[in-house]
Amino acid sequence: MRWSAHFLILIGCAGPAPELKQLEATPEVVQVSSAMASSSSGVASAAPQPSSAPSTASSSRAPVNEPQARCPADMVDVGVACIDRYEAPNKQGEKPLRMQTAKDGEAYCEQRGKHLCTEDEWLRACEGKAGNPFPYGKKYQEGVCNDDGEFRAANWKKLGTWPAETATLEAERLDQSEPSGTRAGCTTSEGVVDLTGNVGEWVVRTRKNETNYGHVVKGCFWGKCFRPPHTPSCEYVNFAHPTGFRSYELGFRCCATVTAAHSAASP
Repeated sequence: MRWSAHFLILIGCAGPAPELKQLEATPEVVQVSSAMASSSSGVASAAPQPSSAPSTASSSRAPVNEPQARCPADMVDVGVACIDRYEAPNKQGEKPLRMQTAKDGEAYCEQRGKHLCTEDEWLRACEGKAGNPFPYGKKYQEGVCNDDGEFRAANWKKLGTWPAETATLEAERLDQSEPSGTRAGCTTSEGVVDLTGNVGEWVVRTRKNETNYGHVVKGCFWGKCFRPPHTPSCEYVNFAHPTGFRSYELGFRCCATVTAAHSAASP
């Protein structure tokens, strides 16, 4: 009997018997052969288990022809550009930056991979697709935006000491800005907020005016507009100040170039 068992083992090493060829591809045989190989080498290894779960390759693929957003989530696509939804720092519920020069705005936006809005980009955002004269529609409505503040005479000598505390205190005394988004009606049909009223916004000049400085101010501020008829419309432009001018009511918002619309990869 011992010689017969040894003879049978030699036969098994020489190759499988013809009648077992159909069983070689079955999971049971794979498990047995793997276990025998592990035990003969003295190393334990787990036998491969057949998977019954369906392939997920197709389910993880993005839907075909699904367009992706052309602008970051905190910006609005207005066709010619992406524009910050709110005045800098572009956060709902926070007051806008003030005492800003156009150069301050350019540096701030560039640090965030954006650029200071151009006059044309800003105007398109304010007028919307319909070309409205006001961000909220065709007729001026006082107080829909923060444009109904009281007049307070500024002490320009104190403001000129910026960034000293005397200037900071004077700017705070004059401040009548509101946290971004306070007046829900001051929103364009595309979702851009506070384009008129609140703070005046520096932009890069792209249209001719009486001074042709490199930058102009759009949107007026909480005290309407400086020139008659003082109506804070999208079209109004304050061209009186050079690029380095700093004032208690001046801020800005950023724009960015729209990216090409993407479609999901083909299957």
